[in-house]
Amino acid sequence: MKRYFGRRGGFTMVELLIILALLLLLLAFLLPAVARLREASGRAQAMNNQKQISLGLHSFHDSFRKLPPAFDKPDFGNFQIPGSVHVFLLPFVEQDNVFQQYQMNQAEAGNALIPTFVSPMDPSLKDEKNGVQNHAANLRFFADSGLKTKHDADMPAPKATEPGNTTFVMVTDGLSNTVWYATKYAFCGNGGSRYASPPNKITAAFFGQNHAQEKAGLGAKATFQVMPSDKECLCTPLLAQSFEKQGIIAGLADGSVRFLTAEMSAETWNRLLHPTDGLPLGSDF
Repeated sequence: MKRYFGRRGGFTMVELLIILALLLLLLAFLLPAVARLREASGRAQAMNNQKQISLGLHSFHDSFRKLPPAFDKPDFGNFQIPGSVHVFLLPFVEQDNVFQQYQMNQAEAGNALIPTFVSPMDPSLKDEKNGVQNHAANLRFFADSGLKTKHDADMPAPKATEPGNTTFVMVTDGLSNTVWYATKYAFCGNGGSRYASPPNKITAAFFGQNHAQEKAGLGAKATFQVMPSDKECLCTPLLAQSFEKQGIIAGLADGSVRFLTAEMSAETWNRLLHPTDGLPLGSDF
């Protein structure tokens, strides 16, 4: 006796709609997870770059018993022309060839792409990455004018040349209690941040010019700017800028890297930036 079975004609419209709904639900769960993974990866890379910069500065200090100036020709070593702290750091982040080129041709070498100086988290980054940087130097640490300014006062307007003679012995507040690097946008309004730029330019690779009067936000009196848009981003005064709403990545002078909360008080931030104020940090550090 033969049996005949009918062939299934495929999914019904209701079944297709159910499958589609399940796929959309699954996608809704996956997208935030992928975004969190990408953010975590970007933060890890940015923190690693900050760490490499800190290690490079320690190696520089080991070699010369002094840190590079904010922007000047050092009075030690075989340095031929003025440059930023970033420029003198180049041989210590595996970019000695760029440093040698800089001594012969500043303009050309200043447009080089330095991977250690660039963060994948920066929302302002464009296709053109040559010459830009995302890890700004604290003027109150590397410039003599910053050291001479009280922690709760504004620095004088930055000049084209800002000498610096900081040594670790001078950091009386302790290396682990002093910020020397923090993140900054590569592109900011009609300016930004370039690693070879002097402090008096709108492309300066520095922050800390004025003392903070309020916690992180978008204004000029904030500790740092929190993810400003292109229109909100300030080139002056020289401010650090975060890539996340929760806080900012900062390098401490002991070589460690910290994530500082956007809720940190202005007073704690000001004390962190000044290496010799002699004041204890707040509990929000």
